[in-house]
Amino acid sequence: MLMQETYTYATHGIPLDLDVYTADDDFPDPSESPVFLYFHPGGLAGGSRACIPPWLVQVCYQRKWPLVSPSYRLLPQTGAKGLLEDAAAAYNFAHTWGASVSGSKRPVIVGGSSAGFFMATLIAYHVKPPPVALLCITGIPSFRHPFFSSSKLITPVPIQNEDIARYLNAPVEVGAVDAYDASTFQIYQVLPTGQKNVEYTRPLGSATVSSDTDAISRGSLYDYWLHQNAYLDLVGDVDPGFEWAKEDRASDRLHNWPFSIFIQGDADTDVSIDVTTHAVECLGPNKAKLCLAQGAPHLFEATSFLEDEPQGMSAVREAVDLLDTHLKSRL
Repeated sequence: MLMQETYTYATHGIPLDLDVYTADDDFPDPSESPVFLYFHPGGLAGGSRACIPPWLVQVCYQRKWPLVSPSYRLLPQTGAKGLLEDAAAAYNFAHTWGASVSGSKRPVIVGGSSAGFFMATLIAYHVKPPPVALLCITGIPSFRHPFFSSSKLITPVPIQNEDIARYLNAPVEVGAVDAYDASTFQIYQVLPTGQKNVEYTRPLGSATVSSDTDAISRGSLYDYWLHQNAYLDLVGDVDPGFEWAKEDRASDRLHNWPFSIFIQGDADTDVSIDVTTHAVECLGPNKAKLCLAQGAPHLFEATSFLEDEPQGMSAVREAVDLLDTHLKSRL
């Protein structure tokens, strides 16, 4: 059956925890069985490590891949280098998971949803050894794309400074979402067979309400900074973009870049599909594949299972098949 354990993987001013999801009989050879390191969505300003797509848990559980989902410090209280520091520490934890037992470090697949994928690309850019693969789930590979300097407004009216002042002035923190929120994963949603538990009923909400259920949530900082063209100022120091991949002098760097699979809906208004297609085109067909979900919005698969048939899930299954094929050639 599926198990969940919580560990503190670093202390960077505050303790940083992560959850590890494994099968209770998970004892494969670490040198052959990768760990999947997943970074949650939330614009680097909200969300929670509990916000994991159920289909991704199924994929990892069925293949006996430990799934690691870390908390990380949020903008703006931490900066670009703080994000990189947290990403690298989480990667080191995943890379060494099980090493004390076997003596062998595990290969790591790194993925993320929305801005969580930016955390994944930080590892590919800055940390060695590189991951064996990247999986982008309606994600943001870079904030250097013109979309993030286009004053894009995705809220009905612009968010005002006073609406988000309490988040800008808050202490350093990690993301937190109420456990009763539909975006959070619960281990009882997956059966010991790895299939969807169709009998699972999420408990009704408690009296404790997190900040992310407010009308203007902490995650709304994404909408605010997007309209203000502020992201590059926040993270540009660690974000080289993807134009480098077109340069002849970068051939070695491109050769070492992990194979990258992108799941993207063409009706995504939060992250333009142009952001994804630009990264795919820069990396080229030998390093990047796009799995396009026709008519699907942002995070269209966030609460879906592999058995579900909402719009776009065929693109998810295509991406999983690509990942399986790639790993067979690598491991």
